[in-house]
Amino acid sequence: MSDGICSRLPGRIVLAFLALSLCGCATYSQQATSMRDNLLTGRADLARITAEEKDVDEDDVLACLNTGMLRRMPDDYVGSNQILEIAKQRMEALYGVSITDSALSVTINDAVRDYKGDRYEQVLLHAYMAMNYLQLGKLDSARVEMLQADVKMMEWGEQPEEDPFVRYFAGMIYEALGEDDQALVSYRKARDTYIATHDRQMLEVPLMLKKDLLRMLAGQALWDEYRTLKSEFGLTDFKPVKPSEDFGELIVVLNNGLAPIRTEAAIMTYSAEIQSNVRVAFPVYEKESSPAKRSRLKIGGRHIDLETVENIDSLARHALDDDMPLVMTRAIARAVVKYQTQTQAQEQHALAGFLLTVTNLATERADTRSWTTLPKEIQIARVVLPVGTHDVSIEIVNAAGRVVDVVDASVNIAPMQHSFITRHWVAPVPAKAAVATSK
Repeated sequence: MSDGICSRLPGRIVLAFLALSLCGCATYSQQATSMRDNLLTGRADLARITAEEKDVDEDDVLACLNTGMLRRMPDDYVGSNQILEIAKQRMEALYGVSITDSALSVTINDAVRDYKGDRYEQVLLHAYMAMNYLQLGKLDSARVEMLQADVKMMEWGEQPEEDPFVRYFAGMIYEALGEDDQALVSYRKARDTYIATHDRQMLEVPLMLKKDLLRMLAGQALWDEYRTLKSEFGLTDFKPVKPSEDFGELIVVLNNGLAPIRTEAAIMTYSAEIQSNVRVAFPVYEKESSPAKRSRLKIGGRHIDLETVENIDSLARHALDDDMPLVMTRAIARAVVKYQTQTQAQEQHALAGFLLTVTNLATERADTRSWTTLPKEIQIARVVLPVGTHDVSIEIVNAAGRVVDVVDASVNIAPMQHSFITRHWVAPVPAKAAVATSK
């Protein structure tokens, strides 16, 4: 062994084992799986402990997003918005492309890049902050979040990148504030966006939105558009109800189930640049999950079905499909760089080459990060109720039509005002299930 090679070997060994030690750290996927396992067994409290077992790193967007969602599940709306605001500001700071991030993703793996969220996640962040503000009675603050979401969607400039639920939800908030003109604009945009994004979400224009749009058109005496849409929607029997001082409206938002979780896959592919097969790792979503549980409201003796207005499961899968060409391009480029460095090391010293080969294999990991505490679907119901206090139950129903869980709430309906209830459901809470079984 020459003196030159000997002098270079220790440094290479240190670098190799340093890289291996980095790979030994717990991956995001492991933590996400732990959180989800707790949520799927009805233990949102344990999922939150997992997310916050260490002080949340304010630079870690994903940790802030998951913590924010887990805080709002037990109705900690103030705490949820505090951490979601940090995530929002960090995402804005990361909006520009980082040269350092790009370089690291080519030499190590995509998971070392700062996480700024897929576009659907960036927009839904505003929606969840708005939901928190609604539960806190801060309508104006909720409105600000929806305006920020609108700015974000307009920055992208492509209608398929708009979120129909966010458009629809914004209209509800404007209507609650008495801004009927703005509400009508949002309802129109929501209807157009549901049509434009049908292949992405596999959702038709919700029946509820059709009726809301007709009701707003009638309220503003826009009869030509009213008659055109009434015919297009096939709602020939629809009759708009005029507001009354004896009634108000309840809007229920249910975050149902869990979004899919990313896992890792790997393949061998041929690189013409080095005339050799290389191993590349890339993220995939688990196989298609079963449909979300059906849900309905029970108020008095009435049952009202909730309607799915956002299919986050489908959004997540399409977002990854759209990103995959660039993901694979980076993965192949990274594999080529790693192959070249280990070949050079092998030529200098067998041990150095071996260590670098092992390191390259260990660091070739897919980026499996995503906002995994998002729901699978968002479902909504709107119902006009008499003024006063009402007990409301959200019944979770299985495919056989059997009620498997109930989420209870109480709401005060004010004259000609809108009240909101936003809840999450993933699985029955064990303590509640035991009580229900004993009855």
